[in-house]
Amino acid sequence: MAKNYLNTNQLADLFKVDNSTIRRWTMSGKLSCSSSVGGHRKFSYRDILSFVNSSSSKVKLNLNTINNTDVKNKLIEYPDQIAINSLNRSSEKIDSLIFKLYMEGINLSEIFDNYIDKSLDIIQQKLDKKEISIAEEHIARKQISLSLNNFRNTIHKNTESSRRALCLNLENDIPDLAIDMIQIILESNSFSVHNAGSNTSLTDIKLLIEKSNFDSIFIYLCSRQCCTSTVETNLSKSIDDINKISRICLDSKINLNIGGPATKAIIKEIPSGFKSFEKFSEITSLI
Repeated sequence: MAKNYLNTNQLADLFKVDNSTIRRWTMSGKLSCSSSVGGHRKFSYRDILSFVNSSSSKVKLNLNTINNTDVKNKLIEYPDQIAINSLNRSSEKIDSLIFKLYMEGINLSEIFDNYIDKSLDIIQQKLDKKEISIAEEHIARKQISLSLNNFRNTIHKNTESSRRALCLNLENDIPDLAIDMIQIILESNSFSVHNAGSNTSLTDIKLLIEKSNFDSIFIYLCSRQCCTSTVETNLSKSIDDINKISRICLDSKINLNIGGPATKAIIKEIPSGFKSFEKFSEITSLI
């Protein structure tokens, strides 16, 4: 989250210590920081998380000091806040809300199921009621996508991964937010992930499988207006594509996982040989 920083005073409040302790931690190399234009220390969310993870004892934090978040916000209000800030193009505030949830100990899948996905539902509802335009809905999703990428960069660990996964949307499914969230969950479980993103053709999928040894493939079928792979005009093609992917996976001994709310539209048309999921919290049980 490159643009979100705390200064020394804010960090001292966060860790419930005085400024001299913060300076001592930085000078000893325990706590990383960078310098502002004026030469003052500034601490990124990644710096903070690295320090917390490397601490030998449990660190108690005053999370109300995290930038750009309203102290009065209750967790139940976070989906609304994420939706509002996405429509206001305030990605930095979304960054802070997600980071705050993570630092409060809420696991990744719960953040995605109960906060990010619900915020997307709120945006969709506004579109359905014609309170916002399609262009505004696209902009809002882009802001959330940006924040998810920033969040991934903050928590991503450069560790050796023995398992490899391919994540993708089918042709005619444009948004890749769900695929990005699946990638983050898999990487946190020691997977090396190839994210093919949205609108992936069967030809491209075949080429990817031929070039890489994947252990698992994750396909997500969204039910919002921006995804059309399971609408009537595209449904037969999507079912045919998934059946072909399923056969390729069986031949290549790849675990195929198909998820998302639109899965129920095609699940009866696909033979066995895959696992299904609806919520992000179900993914860890599949791996």
